[in-house]
Amino acid sequence: MPDATTQIFDPTDGTTPVVLPVLEECCQAPCDPPWRTKASCITFTETKTLVVDLPSAPRTNDFRGGQVIISVTYEHRLCLVGKQHGGLAYTLTLLPGEKMTFYQSDRYRRTTSETARFSVQTTFAQFTSALHQQRNSNDSSALTQVLNSTSGGDVSAGGLGIATPLGVLGVVGGSESSSSHSSTNDLSTHSSSDQFVSVAEQASQYTDMQRSITISTFEDTESVSTTQRTLVNNNACYAVNYFVRKVLDVYVVTTKVIAVTFQVKAAKFVSPVLTPDEIGQLPAALRAPVAAILKGLPKVGEVVEHPRVLTVPMDGVVYDPELSHCSSCEPTLERAALIKLEREQAEAQKIGLELQLMELEIQRRQALLAAGTLDAFEAAPASTVPA
Repeated sequence: MPDATTQIFDPTDGTTPVVLPVLEECCQAPCDPPWRTKASCITFTETKTLVVDLPSAPRTNDFRGGQVIISVTYEHRLCLVGKQHGGLAYTLTLLPGEKMTFYQSDRYRRTTSETARFSVQTTFAQFTSALHQQRNSNDSSALTQVLNSTSGGDVSAGGLGIATPLGVLGVVGGSESSSSHSSTNDLSTHSSSDQFVSVAEQASQYTDMQRSITISTFEDTESVSTTQRTLVNNNACYAVNYFVRKVLDVYVVTTKVIAVTFQVKAAKFVSPVLTPDEIGQLPAALRAPVAAILKGLPKVGEVVEHPRVLTVPMDGVVYDPELSHCSSCEPTLERAALIKLEREQAEAQKIGLELQLMELEIQRRQALLAAGTLDAFEAAPASTVPA
């Protein structure tokens, strides 16, 4: 650490500057990595499969009854772009001088054990997984398991690295799914984006239902986890309205095609898994019919941004105070308060003018010294007007 420079007192300046030592950058610890301002994203990977019957090739029976198995893999990205107010959880008006204590109870913490308690992002991913399975296979067992695990303390369904319909959810923010479809229209990027947003919006509603918060002005003796806070309205004439709202994370949803593959299976022929660019590896008799089937598929790299944003509720609430519009004081008291404010404002102006006079006096004395006048400093006598 460099030593501070010794400063000599300068009588003409009237001050003794203190020079602090200058520390080198990151001299005590390694420098922290810079904060990124770009949106953080949650990624879901989905694979859709379509089986299309292959028309019989001319002049041969080798490919009769053949099928083309098409797989399209999408990457759904939920990128956080901001926050917004959610629905009202509680409202209260405090009159002038009133004091009240709130008791905020988190239902989720009361009904789950520590081993089955997860973050909001994990809960949202679990519901997305379960609802995706319910939509594609009409099987609601995963959804029922996730709902039951939150109250019974069962960790078998909860995000500890177990296999679910959307893949392994041991790490928040990534998942994978696979489903079968019967039409090439279902494989379009726009259709896949719409279906994913529909599932995600429903998962957000389930998350909001599970992470509900109770706010009241009385203490519940059965409550295990309660946050207490006291609000005081120090205004003399105006009431204060408190609006307690949920906080929502706002996500923009984009869907990107990251892989398109196909495989031809027939009685006497099975091709490897190929991409559309590798169609030349098929026998000549199959290229034209397979190319016609692949013509309507989305291209790798195609990106679609969904027009609707997705909101996911977060833990906790925000208290928004608002001053009432009308005064509750009688006119005499309100006028007295205004007079007191005007008096304090006049006192502040008086102090400011006295400071200006002091500055002018200092300038006058410096001018006298500069002109060589070494007489004693005396203020100019006040002019008197004869009676």
